[in-house]
Amino acid sequence: MEALASILESLASKAAEYMVDSTSEQLGYLFNHESKFQNLWSKVQELKDARQRVQQSVDEANRNGEKIFDDVERWLTMVNDKISDRATTQLQEDEKKAMESYFAGFLLGIKSRYRLSKKAEKEVEAITQLLNGKDQFDRVSYHPVLEGMSIRLVKEYEAFGSRSDAFNGVMTALDDDNINIIGVYGMGSVGKTTLVKEAARQIIAKEKKLFDEVILVAITQASNISNIQNEIMEKLGLKIEESSVDVRAARLHDRLKKINKVLIILDDIWEEHDLDALGIPSVEKNKGLKILMTSRRLEVLKSMGSQKSLPIDILKEDEAWNLFKIVAGPIAKRSDLQSKANKVAQKCAGLPIVIATVAKALKHKENLHEWEDALEQLKPSEINFRGVPSVVYSAIEMSYKYLKTEDLKSVFLLCSIMGHNAAIEDLLKYCTGLGLFHGLDTIQKVQNRVLTLVSELEDSSLLLAGSTPECFDMHDVVCDVAISIASRDRGWLALGKEDVFEGWSDVETMRNCNLISLQHTKVSELPDELECPNFTFFAMVNRDYCLKIPNNFFKDCGVEDIVMLGELVNLEILDLRNSGIRLLSKEIGQLRRRKLLDLSYCYSLKVVSPNVLSRLSRLEELYFFHSFDRWEVEGTDNLIRSNASLVELQYLSRLTTLKVRVPNEQAMPEDNIFLGKLERYKICIGDGKWYWTETRTEASRMLKLKMKKSSNLYGGIKLLLRKTESLYVDEAEDVREMLDDPVNQGLPHLKHLKLSNVSDMKFVIGSRMLVSCLESLDLHSLMNLESICEAQLKAESFGRLRFLEVSECKMLKNLFSFSIAKRLRQLEEIEVSHCNNMKEFIIVEKEEEIGENDNLEFPQLRSLSLRYLPTFNGAWYSQKTLQSVTWLFGKMVLFPVALEELYLDSVNGIEKIWHDDQLLTVSLGVQSLTRLEVWECHKLKCAFTSSMVKSFVQLETLIVSHCDEMEDIIEGKLGGEERINSSIRVFPKLNSLKLNNLSNLKRFCCGINPIEFPFLRKLEIKKCRVLSAFHFETASIGNNISFDPSVPRPQYIFSEKVIFPELEELSICCGIEYEVQDVDLDIRTTMECELEACCDDESVKELVKKCLSSSGGMENVERLWPNQLDEHSYSKLTSFFLEGCPKLLNVFPLSMLMRLQKLKNLSIWNCKSLEEIICESQSQEINVSAMQSLSPQLIQSNVITFEFPCLPSLTLIGLPNLKSICHKTQTISWHLLKKMEVYGCNKVEILFASQEISGSIKEQPLFWVNKYMFPNLHQLTLGWNVGVKEIWRLVPSSVSFQNLVILEVKECDGIIKLITHSTAKSLVHLKEMSILNCKKIEEIIEGGDNNDQEEIIFPQLNSLELESLPKLESFCSSWNYTFVFPSLQTVIVEDCPKIKIFSQRHSNTPMLNEVEFYWSGCYEEHWENDLNSTIRQFFRKHVRAFPNFLII
Repeated sequence: MEALASILESLASKAAEYMVDSTSEQLGYLFNHESKFQNLWSKVQELKDARQRVQQSVDEANRNGEKIFDDVERWLTMVNDKISDRATTQLQEDEKKAMESYFAGFLLGIKSRYRLSKKAEKEVEAITQLLNGKDQFDRVSYHPVLEGMSIRLVKEYEAFGSRSDAFNGVMTALDDDNINIIGVYGMGSVGKTTLVKEAARQIIAKEKKLFDEVILVAITQASNISNIQNEIMEKLGLKIEESSVDVRAARLHDRLKKINKVLIILDDIWEEHDLDALGIPSVEKNKGLKILMTSRRLEVLKSMGSQKSLPIDILKEDEAWNLFKIVAGPIAKRSDLQSKANKVAQKCAGLPIVIATVAKALKHKENLHEWEDALEQLKPSEINFRGVPSVVYSAIEMSYKYLKTEDLKSVFLLCSIMGHNAAIEDLLKYCTGLGLFHGLDTIQKVQNRVLTLVSELEDSSLLLAGSTPECFDMHDVVCDVAISIASRDRGWLALGKEDVFEGWSDVETMRNCNLISLQHTKVSELPDELECPNFTFFAMVNRDYCLKIPNNFFKDCGVEDIVMLGELVNLEILDLRNSGIRLLSKEIGQLRRRKLLDLSYCYSLKVVSPNVLSRLSRLEELYFFHSFDRWEVEGTDNLIRSNASLVELQYLSRLTTLKVRVPNEQAMPEDNIFLGKLERYKICIGDGKWYWTETRTEASRMLKLKMKKSSNLYGGIKLLLRKTESLYVDEAEDVREMLDDPVNQGLPHLKHLKLSNVSDMKFVIGSRMLVSCLESLDLHSLMNLESICEAQLKAESFGRLRFLEVSECKMLKNLFSFSIAKRLRQLEEIEVSHCNNMKEFIIVEKEEEIGENDNLEFPQLRSLSLRYLPTFNGAWYSQKTLQSVTWLFGKMVLFPVALEELYLDSVNGIEKIWHDDQLLTVSLGVQSLTRLEVWECHKLKCAFTSSMVKSFVQLETLIVSHCDEMEDIIEGKLGGEERINSSIRVFPKLNSLKLNNLSNLKRFCCGINPIEFPFLRKLEIKKCRVLSAFHFETASIGNNISFDPSVPRPQYIFSEKVIFPELEELSICCGIEYEVQDVDLDIRTTMECELEACCDDESVKELVKKCLSSSGGMENVERLWPNQLDEHSYSKLTSFFLEGCPKLLNVFPLSMLMRLQKLKNLSIWNCKSLEEIICESQSQEINVSAMQSLSPQLIQSNVITFEFPCLPSLTLIGLPNLKSICHKTQTISWHLLKKMEVYGCNKVEILFASQEISGSIKEQPLFWVNKYMFPNLHQLTLGWNVGVKEIWRLVPSSVSFQNLVILEVKECDGIIKLITHSTAKSLVHLKEMSILNCKKIEEIIEGGDNNDQEEIIFPQLNSLELESLPKLESFCSSWNYTFVFPSLQTVIVEDCPKIKIFSQRHSNTPMLNEVEFYWSGCYEEHWENDLNSTIRQFFRKHVRAFPNFLII
């Protein structure tokens, strides 16, 4: 009794302590409500500030083409929800109510004040969590692997009829799950590469992509394993440090396996390659991997396992002639030349590259004799170089001969030895080194010449455009012909991978050779001496590490005295890009004839020896691009400098090009007049996080400044401003003075201007500034900016402006005056965001400035983005006449052609987006619109009017979200649109439609006729609680709309009059709010992501409780579909998610079964009344009709047997009245199902049945199945299914779960015995078993009825967890079984107070050496030689020692 009294006294003391703490906390809610709300407002402001900083970084990253991390985007979404206008209004109302309840008297307002005060505190906690989350962001973005970055689009692609079979065959095979390797073959230059690139382009362009990654690798003759691996790694953004081919292959193999769906295009294969050696996984084991190959030889494709090889032939004669006419232009149609032109086209052998090359060579030949001479030259020659057909060789050679200058011919031949996708910069260096251009004494002059010649060669089709503007390419056939010509006419020795060179002993050949290029050529050995007295160029790429270069190899070539780099005194170009150099030593200063020094991307370069740069007196171009930036400050002390100083550059009188970053502005020398001589430069001064490459604003003269005062800039920098094309200024205090400085001469060359975080500017463009060349203007966070322009500007001002971005300019009320706006005819993109005082975009300063019928026209505008403009009045500019409705697009502002993207977010002044006048739709430019997003525009009642819908012929993506007053997406009765079989065709190219959080949306549209969305693949309806029908049937009276009273109110969302022939993803959800890791999330379309985000069982449990206890949802939805549907709808559905329909009794009618053959994801959440997933109709006539629509093989003895052949995942959560998947006379096979999760289905009877169940059974199992039902199920998770009393009833004793790997059972309180012994024996692949919080479970394995002794083996089980099982006494209580666990390593027993023994007989666990016990907040690891002894000993030690504890 004393012990009991002591325990009770301790418990009472603890309870009192908790009560005091609790009471104090509760009183705090009542009396400290004012401070709690003040604290909340403070946190809200802190969150706004944090959001602004993150958003600024995100905007900067977006402008630079970077990818935002998913967690950053989720964080911004949650923050935007917390600080939205709606949330702020609600907070104000809560605070007001709390104060009112306080003054209403203590007893009267106590409940309200307590509730609101506690709510405020929870909000503070939530915001604090968000702020803490922000601190985890080291970076907000990363450089992505650009989709299709390797796929250079071919502008001349034509969809020839003769190619349609091959092209369609490729596209069909790529979409066929049974084909993984596809080949395309045909002769050289027939168009194989063009065809597969077009296929890849179309795949990438689709919003619903077939592949997550598309990688194109040009194999070519010169490629080896390492090169191919490098290219694949580059396309994946993968860096592998190891040099071993095998190790790199393993790394690539692992990376590619992680991509769900990937297409690898191997272009131009010449010989069989071992895919495994390259690092490409087996397609048999990786079903998401597909390989598309091209080759000239079918046998190569067959040797590499091509399952479908498609031939591509030459063009038909009429196709060849049409292509020739397109390329050659009008000259080919001239009456006196047409017959000759036709004959020339015929000589081109139907090969596109030959046709294009010849046609371009002749397009300016106006004399008949020139065409006749061309015919003569196109006669087949006897030359057959590397398998190039003679007619092709003749055609390309003729084009070469027609090149106008010797320079063009030399550069063309030089390009042929540079490989694919070669850099123009490298070509410049080769041309300079070879001295091709006489009389050009500077690098700049040579560069200008090279760029001009490359452009001319591309125009002639002898060169192709590279993957970037800085590169070029050459067709393989053209390259082969060029090398042949160079060898024949120029004495070049140029060989590739397929060649074997053993001609070192041919003395005469080598002595006459002046250029040697051995690109991956097979060279067995090198001679002791290279006897080539005339050679000027030597290049050899060889991966044979055994090949050694003899010491005297270059002895007779004039360079035998090479001892070190510093002794190459005649060296003019030194390129050390991407090298690991750490020190630029003083010996480099001896290279005084050097003109170009490139140290770009030398990330390890930390030291540049003092006074080295100053000695390079002839240096013209200096590049420290992503490289050394530790410039020392000159004259700060008397210490000897250890690094270079910028002062040294003043001695480089010929310097014209400089790329350098100077983080410390003090390092800029006072005397920097020399900088004014620069012609090309990228100079960054200050510690800003500058991005060197910004595609939209790339320029040859770029200056980026981040410093407090521009007065620190001295003469040279000011002279640079005069010539600058791109200017970035961040956080400077006197920008106004810098822009207006007379020395700058008004910045006459300025093309791109970006100003950020400048507080003292009231206007940007002053009267002294010349902005006639300005192409982009980006203004961010100019807190006191009142106008962009100071006064009237010159007539040509802003005439070239293409991009305008204005954000976080709180005081700005408008953008331009009407007179300036009329000049903006080149504008392509406008983005205005977070300008709190922006009332209108255009201000009319004088009445005479605008006429009665005057309007604005933006013919080039492609993208318009308006975000967070709370005071915007909804119109571009104010009109004299009053109007009841403001249109964003009306008669005032026209977009005739180009508008493609429109984003509206939190622009509350807009009442209508489009003017009602049907005649205006062409002028408004909607016919080109491809993407429309509308967010939080609360005055909008519709997105479109029915009269203008037919004009949106290019719309691909439509998102409408959080528009509180939106009732219809399309207002008015549809009619007059294009008809297909009496249906109305709406948005013919719409691919994705998302309707989100539209609290008053009643319907998408209404009308009499069926409505068809011919291209829609993704439909998401979320939080549209009053939506009752997607398409509402109406009666028409004149032009008015009325709802036909004779037509009953629809009980289903999608009637038979809504046709979705291509729909693949369908999501319908109410969007329950629930908490995971203390962060509010919305349930979104892919619910598995949120479910996986639950880091522990409590999170999942909380989620399920939210589902079961939630109220509301889509109350008007009683059925989704009628029993009869259009025959073309839903047959391509792959993903279906449903959530929050409380009145729904079933999901799919029986008639839809055959339409679900492609379903890959099925998730159903929180439908409280749902009883069945698939159901028969109450009408026997309809059931008969539905049965007739099914295949005869599905119907056996009136029992429907159906299979989901593609479904790997099934999730059922919060369905408290669910009884079964389908009617008990229906059997469904789930052959591909791998993961099943069932939570909160408390009344489930027999969820899965493999046969009709007759008679009564004692207890209904969850699974009444045979061995064919779940052959591939890997993971089974059951939780919070209170009504489930038995899980398995296998019919007959089966192996249906033999592939189960993970089994989790949580809080299924009806279960007493979990697994029968027959089921246990079939779980041969089970690796993890977790049984948690099941109140009634007594044992895991139930014993059989007979007395036979058996051994049950779990061969792969490595983890067993038993937690919170208050009645569990043992794993198995039967004396009939011994257990063998050969792989078991982890056993966890937590809060199982009655477990006395593991099993009655021996359990063999050779890998187990401890058991983890958790009880009453304590933890212990224990082991007593075997599992039984360990549990028995623990029970005796910790449970029997405290019997009174169990009584209490």
